[in-house]
Amino acid sequence: MAFGHDAHQCVSQLRQTLAADKLPIGFFLGAGCPCAVMVDGDKGMSSIIPDIRGLTAHIHEVLIATDDAKEAYSKLLELFKEDEIESPNVELMLNRVRQFREVAGKVGVRGLSADELAALDRHICKSIGARVKRSLPLDWTPYHSLAEYVGRHRSPSTELFTTNYDMLLEEALEHQQVPYFDGFVGSSRPFFDQKAIEDGEVPQRWARLWKLHGSINWRFNRASKVVVRTDREDAGDELLIHPSHLKYDESRRMPYLVMADRLKTFLKRGERPVALFILGYSFGDEHINEALIDCLRSNPSAACFAVQYDALSRYPAAVKLATENSNLSVMAKDRAVIRRREGGWIMTPARDAAALAEVFTVGAEVAGTDSDAPRPCEFEVGNFAKFGDFLRLVSSTVGEPR
Repeated sequence: MAFGHDAHQCVSQLRQTLAADKLPIGFFLGAGCPCAVMVDGDKGMSSIIPDIRGLTAHIHEVLIATDDAKEAYSKLLELFKEDEIESPNVELMLNRVRQFREVAGKVGVRGLSADELAALDRHICKSIGARVKRSLPLDWTPYHSLAEYVGRHRSPSTELFTTNYDMLLEEALEHQQVPYFDGFVGSSRPFFDQKAIEDGEVPQRWARLWKLHGSINWRFNRASKVVVRTDREDAGDELLIHPSHLKYDESRRMPYLVMADRLKTFLKRGERPVALFILGYSFGDEHINEALIDCLRSNPSAACFAVQYDALSRYPAAVKLATENSNLSVMAKDRAVIRRREGGWIMTPARDAAALAEVFTVGAEVAGTDSDAPRPCEFEVGNFAKFGDFLRLVSSTVGEPR
């Protein structure tokens, strides 16, 4: 009989981890999380913010209709064809533009002038900002569930990490009146303060929010070399969106380096037990993967749960890492890798069906077998919306709001 992971045991472990008092807990949110928030628009129900493919399509439509960008954009697409990259996504485009800007000088590079590259950078960032600048709907969302959990969790401060540029996490935390620190201090145009992060004097009851790739409200002022958090654009400001690890100048690069360091610091935590839940992330960023694995190997007491939306076969990079590292569990819809062993999910319907409702769904009964025999099942909480429902159930057991 093929090896299988017990669904009941999985749910028990997740519940116990999330409800554990004084256990440092972190959440890492990738691009798949906003896709779980559905809103009603001109074309019916759709995700509040599209995935990378949808965002790329949106940016394409904007650039081909922008007079001072469409010619340069066409040149950029031709260069990707020359390099045999048929369908570059918007982050790859932005990375390539910035790589070219580093070496363009006054004469340009590969047919693109310095001015054209600067215009492309500016238009891509502004278009990303305009598309992902969305507010959460009035109805309850998984972001609200996460914020509610953070507000009730009694362990050392919960840490939130995200590669997303949007403001959905901040909005949910504020809706639930959960205080948080994101590395900026001030009021009119809060400025990035590395020393405040390193000193760690923020109250323990405050959550920590670390945006690894920047944000639509981070701006770098070319004159002052200061990074600020604001929706107000002043002369000399540039949006600080960093989808890559390029060697930007020190002032621009510093927030990114510090945010990445917070992830490492959280996971190592003096080699004490910590738990990190990864949601909506497909393990497509090699630099983040390397940081995660280095820290998990240096701290055997750390536990990382990668909760995936789709079938396990869609996440080959995650599977490889989990089969090599026992403290990384990858939990996909049909299968999982737990303690380095890959297998399908199984449950005993008579025992588990009611208890695991909304977390697992039982598969069809195989003809000729005992109705109470273990059967295959599917893991549902890889959908961030379902994970939010699960968190709401757990939240009722973790104490009063802080």
